Amino acid sequence: MHILVVCCLAIFLYLGNCISSEDGDYDDSFARYKMIGFAIASFSQDPASCIRNMNDTLFLRKITVKCDFANDTECSASLALDHHNKAIIISHRGSQHFMNVTDKVVEALYDEMESFVSGGNVSKHFKKAWSSVWNTALKDPFLTLKNTYQDYDIWITGYSLGGVMASLTAANIGALNYVSKDKIKVMTFGEPRVGDIDFVKGFNSVVGYSYRVIHQQDPVPHLPLNNTLNYQYTKEEVFYNNDMSLESSYTICPDPDDSKDCSDKFHNYTNTDHMLYFKNVSSIISSNCQELYS
Repeated sequence: MHILVVCCLAIFLYLGNCISSEDGDYDDSFARYKMIGFAIASFSQDPASCIRNMNDTLFLRKITVKCDFANDTECSASLALDHHNKAIIISHRGSQHFMNVTDKVVEALYDEMESFVSGGNVSKHFKKAWSSVWNTALKDPFLTLKNTYQDYDIWITGYSLGGVMASLTAANIGALNYVSKDKIKVMTFGEPRVGDIDFVKGFNSVVGYSYRVIHQQDPVPHLPLNNTLNYQYTKEEVFYNNDMSLESSYTICPDPDDSKDCSDKFHNYTNTDHMLYFKNVSSIISSNCQELYS
């Protein structure tokens, strides 16, 4: 793995591209130099500058709408194109201030469920926030891109609550057969649980490539902590039990709800780990993603 990472880094520095040769495999370089940058871009005041730091990637637009996420009133999504890798990219931002809300408010996000198009049930609050973005401003431009670039894959990503939005977008696109499941690639960072076991089964049946990256004792992926409605994880967890620096090891858990090899081994958490995904998240935002490549 270390040789692969070093080789990919060299290729990235010269070509700006490092995608796994096997579409189903998790690729640290794809996560480290592509997807985390896209995930963070929607937090930036100037996502175009963030995405310009990724070679062969064209920023198209940022969408911001009113939603109802914790104490935040706006949710965002960004659209971009990677012509070299033939990908339409959707990046979601759920809330800029999620870590500042109280435990009571966070748990309230999980107190009711509603059915979702791909099957099963998801948080009512998450679905409402996602619908406000998808139906109001994201669906039409996405479909225009999909119809224009019919052979392109769909990359979908998000950080924190943006990961929730990303998972719902992926499940929706797959369930409605906008593209085949093998063209959907989802990678999220510090994403909490979204829905019940039937939602997970539906998601897994319509999304071909899906990884949830988790850093050490990040508390957010374990929400809700008071899991009375039995929320479950989607596939597959990628767990970094280290500082996530270059060449760091990781463990993949296909069934994280039953595994003590990944993040579920911890029962005490630290917000500091939520703020570090390969690099400090705040630094990535303030540097317009240049921090990723320093």
